[in-house]
Amino acid sequence: MKRLSYQLFSACLLCLAGFSCQQEEVRSETEFTRTVMVYLARESNLSGTSEEKKLAMLQGWDGTGGHLVIYEDVTGQPPCLMEAYRENGENRLAVVQTYEEENSASPEVFGRVIREIKDNYPADSYGLVFFSHASGWLPEHALVTPRSVGQDEEQVMELADFAGVIPDGLFDFILFEACFMAGVEVAYELKDKTRLILASAAELLSPGFKEIYASDMNLLFKKEADLTGFAAKAFDYINTRTGSFRSGTVSVIRTAGLDPLAGWLRTVLTEEEPRQQVDGLQPFERYCGLVFDLEDYFGSRVREDEQDHLHQLVEDCLLYRAATPEFMLPYQGFSIATHCGLTSYVPQEKYPGLNEAYKALTWYQAITP
Repeated sequence: MKRLSYQLFSACLLCLAGFSCQQEEVRSETEFTRTVMVYLARESNLSGTSEEKKLAMLQGWDGTGGHLVIYEDVTGQPPCLMEAYRENGENRLAVVQTYEEENSASPEVFGRVIREIKDNYPADSYGLVFFSHASGWLPEHALVTPRSVGQDEEQVMELADFAGVIPDGLFDFILFEACFMAGVEVAYELKDKTRLILASAAELLSPGFKEIYASDMNLLFKKEADLTGFAAKAFDYINTRTGSFRSGTVSVIRTAGLDPLAGWLRTVLTEEEPRQQVDGLQPFERYCGLVFDLEDYFGSRVREDEQDHLHQLVEDCLLYRAATPEFMLPYQGFSIATHCGLTSYVPQEKYPGLNEAYKALTWYQAITP
């Protein structure tokens, strides 16, 4: 992705700062209801100023309702695991584990961190905040730089590998602070792993959710995690910015609605051939024409008398969705006329390699007769 002028960040550049890993004594165990795992896979050009992000999380967390545990891999520092705790009325971070240099975009490392946190911070429920570069379901190097789900230097994690190391039913929610993760392909791959997904259909511009962590981190620790409230506050922040910074999309996806949608599409779709034209479809990616509005796309593939049912099935998959009227319009951007809250890849003849890779996805297999 290209760097923008007057300090607009490159696509997906959600800058974080270094936070020194100092060993501290952690308070004694108490009873918790939710453990929120924060996975900062930032050994890439995101290795900026993470201190502000982590301090925002600490500021918004009141020390009740559960554990806040952060894994961080940042350039120039050993990867470490940190726990938030309160001492003398102040929130602090204690380093509870350090690691040798490792690839945080490896499913083995990601899976190990999940197991360690689950074993050492048991709770009634678990949530995941995942921060890194991302490109949805797209395989490595589909875009100019390697992205997929997480990036460590030139190494990336594929969507299937990311989902494969998450135990079924583990997470109450997954919050993606990353680009292009509101794709139906992503949601369907994770439908057995989590109940809710907060994600963006398009790129997510800096500072991401930093301001919302600072004011409303506790929404993630409610007995019923208020992901919709968090998403609404995130969009309100985006929508009050000015110029091209007023660009964003936010969705809260209810994964229980995905199987009915896929099952119905399987019964009504009769064509498997790649679509020849994407003109007129709502895009959510600025450069290659790879990401489009799901309802806009499948609405063009079903009969007119089936479109209302399609709309209802899509609605059943969303608890919240919002989008600005435009997305970085002066920078090869686009207007947003429709935003159902989910996106879809659209097969095209000019992308034979991607078309073939798409067939391996569980979403494709679920909807193809």
